[in-house]
Amino acid sequence: MRKSNLFYFNPTCELAVANGSFSYVPPLLLQEMELDLATLPFVFCAKDDVVLSESKPSDFYLEMLESCGFEIPEFCTLAPIESFPENSFRDILPWGWSPAAHFKLKNVKTKCINEFRESPVNSWRNEHKTLFERSTSLDFLQKILKNHPRSFFIPESLTGVKVFNQDELEKLLEEYQSIVVKAPLSSSGRGIQIIRKSKLNSSNKQWIAGIFKQQNYLVAEPFLEKIIDFSFQFRILPDANIHYSGHSIFETSSNGQYKGTFIHAGLKAILPEENVENVMGMIENAAQVVKDQLIFSDYAKWHRGYLGVDALLFRHMNEIKVQPCIEINSRMNMGVLAQLVEKRVHSKTSGKFELFYGKPGEFNAFANQQMQTHPVQMLEGKIFSGFIPLVEPSPQRKFGAYISLGLAR
Repeated sequence: MRKSNLFYFNPTCELAVANGSFSYVPPLLLQEMELDLATLPFVFCAKDDVVLSESKPSDFYLEMLESCGFEIPEFCTLAPIESFPENSFRDILPWGWSPAAHFKLKNVKTKCINEFRESPVNSWRNEHKTLFERSTSLDFLQKILKNHPRSFFIPESLTGVKVFNQDELEKLLEEYQSIVVKAPLSSSGRGIQIIRKSKLNSSNKQWIAGIFKQQNYLVAEPFLEKIIDFSFQFRILPDANIHYSGHSIFETSSNGQYKGTFIHAGLKAILPEENVENVMGMIENAAQVVKDQLIFSDYAKWHRGYLGVDALLFRHMNEIKVQPCIEINSRMNMGVLAQLVEKRVHSKTSGKFELFYGKPGEFNAFANQQMQTHPVQMLEGKIFSGFIPLVEPSPQRKFGAYISLGLAR
């Protein structure tokens, strides 16, 4: 009989890792985000799985999701979960592990089978923190370039470096004119500043000084002529074998923050001027290289579960190049969530998964209007077109998530 998995949405895990405290509490707005989107991991679930959530969606909403082909798990608060019998769960799958997540789930870990309790993610170690740091991703990239050189990979001169003070940063800015500056630990692009002018302004200096004080260093890299953002999606299995589930193409804002992921993204539509077969060959080759390097990495040793490697197609000296490892997300991510949604979507349609943020009630109004204007249509048991909110709209929520489909190919 299949054992249940427990899912827990804590997208502030990197901030909790940076803080290091078992009692870490996110800023109020991020607490609201975690509460508003708490049911989102249902996308990962089978019927007998459990999602940790303070509230359960309405039967009407769950019936709508079920009619779209999603399996509906149990939604449960922490106290009842802690009273489950031993061996109730196969795995605990938070969005990402942190000292705070381990503390919150300490009484649930005893409800898991031995395989989980003997896994490297059953308890927090100092090694786990390094998996989240951007300097570890940078080291991983340098190993790729050394061990698996490819003519279409990023030149080493354009990769990032660690900087420890403002003077080092200003020298890089003088050399490259535009640079990307990153905090060692942050989430969803929120620890990033893109500096497009040749000198730091007062806002830049204040942000940089704050990161140096909190985390001791920054990662800085030249600003590249981006074509598309994409990510390689992996899952490190209990036996440390690595499963590759494909790549996803996503959008970011002008400041590098995540906006949404394409569903059934056709490269020909995104890159009409390019040799798509050649570009796909580069992406597939890079994916294999990343997988080969992961096998021998600390990620295979210390991490279990989903893992995303953000990458980039960019133009350099009139040629398309691949940056195969911008950063490694040692956790679940929106790219793999979109891949799982994609399995419910008809292959002859396309669209996008997106997040929403606004004032209380704005997502409720937006979602209700979109559902009326773009009702769901099914074809051959799959979603073909329409708008589907992936968290239940309500007048109280500021945050939402949804898919919009219907661009037939």
